[in-house]
Amino acid sequence: MTFGMGSWKGRSAWSITDNFAQQALSFAIFAMLARWLTPHEFGLLAIAHLMVHFARVSVLDAMAMPVVRGLDSADALFDWLFTLCAAVSLVLAAAMALLSPLLARFFGAPELMPVLLGMSLAIVLYGLVRAHEARLLRAGNFRLLAIRSICSVCAGGAVALFMAYRGAGAMALVAQQLSTGIVALLIALAAEWRVWRPRWAWSNMLIRTHAREMGNVGSAAMLNYANTSGDAVLVSVLLGPYAAGLYNLAKRVLSAAYLVICASLGRVSVTLFVQKQTDPAALRRVYARMLAMTLFLIVPVYTIATALAEPMVVAVFGEQWRPSAQLFGWLSLAYLGQAVFALGQNLSFATGHGARVPKLALAQLLVAIVFAVMLVRWNGAAGVAAGFAMGSLAGMVAMQLAVKLQLGMSLRSFALAVLPAGVGGALGIVMVQSVPMLLALAGLPVTR
Repeated sequence: MTFGMGSWKGRSAWSITDNFAQQALSFAIFAMLARWLTPHEFGLLAIAHLMVHFARVSVLDAMAMPVVRGLDSADALFDWLFTLCAAVSLVLAAAMALLSPLLARFFGAPELMPVLLGMSLAIVLYGLVRAHEARLLRAGNFRLLAIRSICSVCAGGAVALFMAYRGAGAMALVAQQLSTGIVALLIALAAEWRVWRPRWAWSNMLIRTHAREMGNVGSAAMLNYANTSGDAVLVSVLLGPYAAGLYNLAKRVLSAAYLVICASLGRVSVTLFVQKQTDPAALRRVYARMLAMTLFLIVPVYTIATALAEPMVVAVFGEQWRPSAQLFGWLSLAYLGQAVFALGQNLSFATGHGARVPKLALAQLLVAIVFAVMLVRWNGAAGVAAGFAMGSLAGMVAMQLAVKLQLGMSLRSFALAVLPAGVGGALGIVMVQSVPMLLALAGLPVTR
């Protein structure tokens, strides 16, 4: 099936709407919940969510993506995918439930066990809906995906706020995840009920056919998970739920800008790189422009967020979250490095140089872990954030050197790409510093 330019513009707009709406609604709900719940309670969910997220991106998504990208779109293939994802999700959920007593004892938090048991059901819900999402994504039905996201996030948020208000603690966050998953599943079922109803269908032949690509996608996803969530894992294991809650807040705030900006530009960059891959000069220009745009949009945001971290955290989330402000600077650097690395990764896969991506990602991870383990002894969670920031920046530099060699780009081209971001960052600092002075000149009280 082919679509006209207008059709694809509409799909892109819905895709961006989906991403932005999820982040905006989730952030607003998160800010309200943070007023009623403690860092320790958020930390309990963060520990459980790390396991759920790993199962989702490294296993279930790895099984679905080869089907999404494949040539075959028969209903029988999606029946098999539904059966496979449902069966695997049940096994993963059972494993998480069985491990819950041991993990609760390891973290010294008995209240973690019901959280893990509840979140294991989230894995099952995602396994049940994954084939439906694959069909919608393959068809380019971003409008329905956006509507589903908005409805499910709102429903989950309403349940969580009600339960938190009634004093449910961390279980309010678990109820939020389960409610979101249930509504998402029901909407997907209703939307496709007339055209496709999942049936149980097992096929060893299809498993053998897709096994290799599933393995490749899963391996890449594991490395990506380790680089983006490894710091949270270390904080949880080494410092416990309270520190994990503080760390999760800082990551939650900063990741919103990363996901909205980089995810939107990432879709555009892949298309442009594929279109220009046979024209080296045009490819160099496109890459330089995308690099400049990425940095120009993300550097000022993180500069301002870091400069205003403490008053913003206290004003939005409450006094109990003040210690998380010290993490903003290092995590901003980490996300900056990830954004530039992701752009080089998109270029690599689009132009047939994808073999270097897992090597660079693994090297980045090793650097991050070494520095994080060294620094955590003296600086706690900030040391872990610093270690992963160093790893992220090292990966960014290594990826840009690889891109420079591939495209034959000059250092001048890179300097010109970075210049707008530097100016934007400087203007951000000037703006932050000038606000107190302007308030003082206007005779208004200034709070430090």
